[in-house]
Order: sequence, then C-alpha cells, then structure tokens
Amino acid sequence: MKSSRSPLDQFYHGLLRRLRRKGVPCAITGGLACVEFGVVEHTEDCDLVCAPAAAETLLATLAAAKFQGRNGHYRGALSAPLAKPWLAGGWTSHFFWGEGAEENPFLDVFGVPPRVTGSWRRRVRGLFADRQTVAEMKRTRRRKDWDQATALGLQLLKAGEPEGWLHIFDAEVLLQLAETVACPDRLQRRRPVLRLALAKDHRLDRAVQMEVEFWSHLDRLRLKIYESQGREYALAVMKDQRLKNATLREQHARRLEHAEQRLPKHPLREHGVERLIAEAHAATLAGLDPALAEWLPEVGLHFSRLVV
Repeated sequence: MKSSRSPLDQFYHGLLRRLRRKGVPCAITGGLACVEFGVVEHTEDCDLVCAPAAAETLLATLAAAKFQGRNGHYRGALSAPLAKPWLAGGWTSHFFWGEGAEENPFLDVFGVPPRVTGSWRRRVRGLFADRQTVAEMKRTRRRKDWDQATALGLQLLKAGEPEGWLHIFDAEVLLQLAETVACPDRLQRRRPVLRLALAKDHRLDRAVQMEVEFWSHLDRLRLKIYESQGREYALAVMKDQRLKNATLREQHARRLEHAEQRLPKHPLREHGVERLIAEAHAATLAGLDPALAEWLPEVGLHFSRLVV
C-alpha cells in the first residue's frame, strides 16, 4: 500500500472503510484498482461494486459523507436510484460531491459488475476487487481498457493464476507466453484464440482483433439497451424541478418515484442475452467469413448474473 494518498483517495478509502465496518460487501474496482495494481498512474473517479441488498446502507453512508465540506448528489439524468431492484438488474448509480471545485469526487456504483464471472465478493483483496474482476470489467469500447486488461492478465500469470490467459489481448504477448507458460484446456475452450497462440497460427493477430471487436460490440449494444429502456425515466428526471437544490435523500426519493413508474428493472433479461450475443456476432462478422465465429469466445457466463 502507498504511504501517502491524495485527498480524493483518502475520501474514497474512507467510504470503503465505513461501509466495511457496517458489514457492507463492497470493493473498489476500475481505474483506482488499476492504480493500486500499478497498471495506471492516476485517476480521479471511483468505481464501486456493492451487493445490491446493501443499497440502503450505502445510500445512508453517501448521504452523510462530505468532501471538503461539500455534500453528495446524484449525477446524470440516467443515473438509476441506489436501490436493490435496479442495482440487481445491472443499472448503475452515479454520484458527485461539489461543483466547480478543483477536485470533485465522482463515484459510480455497480450492483452487478458488467462481464464479471464467478463471485467478486469471494475474491476481494483489501479494499479492492481482485485483478480478475477488474480485468473482466475492462472489456469495453475504450482502447486503453484493453491494454490495462492485458497488464492485469500478465500479473495474474506471474502470480501463478492461469486465468490470466483470458485477459491478454496482445497477439505478440500471447505468442511469447505460449513458449513458456502452460495453458489449461478449460481456458482454451472458453477462449478459442488461445489455441491459435499455442499452435503459432498466422491467423492469431486477426483473431485477437476480431475478439476485441466482438467484446466492444457487446459493450456498445448492452449500453444501448439500458439507454433505450431508461429514456422515459431520464426525461422525467430532467424535467423534475424539485430535484434542484435537493439533498441526496430528497433526490433519491424523487428518483425512486420516477423509477417505479418508468424504469424497467431488468432490461437485459427482457431483451435476452442470447439475442444480445447474436447481435454482437453479426456486427463483428459483417462482411467476413461466418466460419470465423469459431474463434470468438464463449461469453454467456459473463452475463449469467443479470438473467437469473
């Protein structure tokens, strides 16, 4: 752990410690976790994963928290209320403290972290989610996230955790690893491009690019589903004059009323995960040989917690 922390880091860490003392299952993920793991140098925002059942305790903690004397507020019209039904359905709640100041804490709360397999709660390390959880969440549309996922995958392999193979998205690095590091069959089944790396197949580079494109389409299409399903709610929030200058508790009550009327609790379940995956396959393979689909990963497991 670092000996000195910025005011923002101290604020975020203080929140986590208060929540832990209250028995709330939670962990820091995203950019701050990457800073902790030495993958990036700096970030000012905080991503927090929290058990949906603890939403009320988390809300009370955020309502009482001040940063340099400033109170917290909901951020963004599409920010879902911090309540179990919506957190469990994959919605995210967004918060910030202060406005126009030099430093502002920005907090995003996930109840079901996107693309994460297994139990993140069992893999927590101190105040932080583990490298696998963070790496899985990094499979987004943003190029920088793929480099960070690769760095985390390498750290996992160095620590003797074979799951690191799942998070490396650099063809040259995969070829180098194939020379010295064993890759279990179970991981090759989940991620077929690993077979190309082990066979030193010339198609590896293109297959990895296609895999990244596939994950990027999944992320874009998933967000599009939530944005579409949340449009009526977001419009109601933007028009609600009572939200201006309200306390966080008052904002929450108003957002909860709008959500009960206008915000579906399980958009991805209603859309269908199989349909989502098929749409991402089609977008990725547009204009290509359909046989290339055999090199795309099995991703149903990454969405299983949103359809139960």
